[in-house]
Amino acid sequence: MRLNRLSIPVLLLALISVLAAGCSKEEKAPDHSFYSEIKSVNKLVLAQMSVSKMSYIEDLKLSDAKGLKQTVEALGDAVKIGSRKAAYSYNTYLRAYLDMTELSPGDVVIDEDTKTIRLTLPAIKVEIQGRDPGLKEEHYRVSGLRSQINARERAEIKEKMNTAVKEEINRNPEFRNNLLSQAKIKAISFFQEIGKENGYNIDVTFR
Repeated sequence: MRLNRLSIPVLLLALISVLAAGCSKEEKAPDHSFYSEIKSVNKLVLAQMSVSKMSYIEDLKLSDAKGLKQTVEALGDAVKIGSRKAAYSYNTYLRAYLDMTELSPGDVVIDEDTKTIRLTLPAIKVEIQGRDPGLKEEHYRVSGLRSQINARERAEIKEKMNTAVKEEINRNPEFRNNLLSQAKIKAISFFQEIGKENGYNIDVTFR
């Protein structure tokens, strides 16, 4: 099933049109129209951010070797001519959104006497939107008789970085809190602007 995702400018025009038409009707018609149009959006993306991670591929130092296999590998690297080091960066993208399918008719209350709309929105959610398809090479130096960094090594470091980013996002609430704060401000401003354009005061709260 295709998910309908409207950007805020497009949604703004649609809701202004519906609300303006609803204002000329009697009683609860405006409530029904306004509620139906908001709910039909399904997912309203409010804020986005990226989290960057950098990592390196380089020779294993003897002092860092663990176990016989790594010790032998480190000794072999130490006697080879040249150097081998590369740095890569990688972005993971987060977004905050409203799942408007969670909206119920009782969440939209229009008072025509005071020209006020009391709108109770679902709780804002945060999700990982995606990640870069490939690594960005920040530094690359392979000299002497050293072998080039291969696709297997790049794939391994990409997975390690992806795991590290997810752990950092889960461990550090700052990412989520910053995104939620931006999204809340955007949502309140967005719906209040709709009301202002049509002569309504919109009181926005969140579940």
